[in-house]
Amino acid sequence: MTAANKNEPDADSSADAIVTACGYLTAQADLEREAAEVLSGKFDECTFDQGYVHQPLYACLTCTRPPENYRQDGILNNVERPSEPAGMCYSCSIECHTGHHIVELFTKRHFRCDCGTQRLLPQISEGSNGQCCQLKKLRTELQNIKNSGNTYSHNFWGFYCRCDKFYDASTESGEMIQCFVCNDWFHDACIGKVPDEESYSDYICRECVGKHAILRYMNTNNMICGTVVDGRVTHVVANSAIHDASAEPAPVDEGDTEEPAKKKTRSTGCRQRQDLDVVDAKQPFDLFMVDGWKEHVCTCIDCMREIERSSLEFLVKEEDVVEPEEDEPRSESLYESALRQLQTMDRAQAVDAAAAYHTLSSRLKDYLRPFAASGKVVTNQDIHTFFEQNDKNNL
Repeated sequence: MTAANKNEPDADSSADAIVTACGYLTAQADLEREAAEVLSGKFDECTFDQGYVHQPLYACLTCTRPPENYRQDGILNNVERPSEPAGMCYSCSIECHTGHHIVELFTKRHFRCDCGTQRLLPQISEGSNGQCCQLKKLRTELQNIKNSGNTYSHNFWGFYCRCDKFYDASTESGEMIQCFVCNDWFHDACIGKVPDEESYSDYICRECVGKHAILRYMNTNNMICGTVVDGRVTHVVANSAIHDASAEPAPVDEGDTEEPAKKKTRSTGCRQRQDLDVVDAKQPFDLFMVDGWKEHVCTCIDCMREIERSSLEFLVKEEDVVEPEEDEPRSESLYESALRQLQTMDRAQAVDAAAAYHTLSSRLKDYLRPFAASGKVVTNQDIHTFFEQNDKNNL
C-alpha cells in the first residue's frame, strides 16, 4: 500500500474545484434567476417623499448599535456608541446597505424611511460626511430630520415576541404569527393554543387587547377568543355575539343621504353592548379574527371616537400598502446583455474593447500554458489568482 502524497490534491476535491466556462455561465444564470425571485421589485426610488405610509421595512444592524441587552455576538457595527433604532424602505436596504446585516421587518404602518436622517447617518467611510442614503444624495437637509412620527420597537434590533428573543431563521423551528394591530410577531408556542389556520385570518395579541378598550369590548360573530391562563392560551371559544333587541343601532335620520355601499356610516346605537365591568374582570385574552371581521366593527359615534383617539382607523377601513414596483423580468442574461451592448458601441470604443480583450486573452493563455504542459487541473482558486495578478499589472 503506497502512502498518498500530501502535496497532491485529492481527486474528488480537484474535480469539484474544476470550473468550466459553460459551468460558470450556467451558475451565473442561476444566481441571476435566484436574485430576481428574492428581489422582484425595483429599488431605484426611496419612499421618503411619500411621507408616513404602510410599507415593508428593514433594519440595519451594521449601521446602528443596539443597547447591551439587545447586542448579538458576531454582528459588527459601524457605530461606536449605542444608537437609536431605525428603519428603511425596500430600495434603501439594497442600494445603501448591501453587504450589511439586514433584518427584514415585513410591513409596518405609518412609517417614513430613516435612511440618511439623524437616526441612520453612520460614518460608513472616510470622507462620507455621514452621507448614507444613495437615493437621496441631493437632500442635504436630511441629516437634520428625525421622523418623529415613526414608532419603534425591539423588532428593529431583530427581537420579537413577548419572550423578547432574537430571530434566527436558521435555528427557528416553530411558526410565528403577526399581530394585526402592533405588527409584532409571536411564536405559536408563546401564544399557546391556536385555532386551525383556516378558521381565522388575523391575530390580535393580548397586549393590544389590554391596551385598547375598543378591542376588549368588541362583540361580533367574526372572532374567536383565546383565554390566557399562566401566560398561554388554554382554550379558544367562538364568540356568540348575542344582542339585546333594545340594543339595535338607532335608525339614520330621514334627512341623511344614502352613503356609498363600501363606506361605513356612523350610527348612534352601539353594536358592542357588552357589560364593560364584566369584560374588564375577565382573564387576559387573545383575539383570532375570522375573515370579514372588519365589516362587523361598530362605527357608532362613541366607538369611532375611541378608534380615532387610539389611532386605530385601520380597524374599519382597508389599507394600501406601498409595495416596490414590480421589476420587469429579464429576457437575457448579463452575458448576453454585455454582448448586445458591445454591438452598439461606436468604432473607436469597439476597437479599444477588442484591444483590451486581446491583451487579457494573451495573458490568460500565457498563465494557463504551464497547466496544459503538466496536465495539472485548473481550479477556481487558480483563476482568482490570475485576475488578482492581472489587476496588479493594470495599476
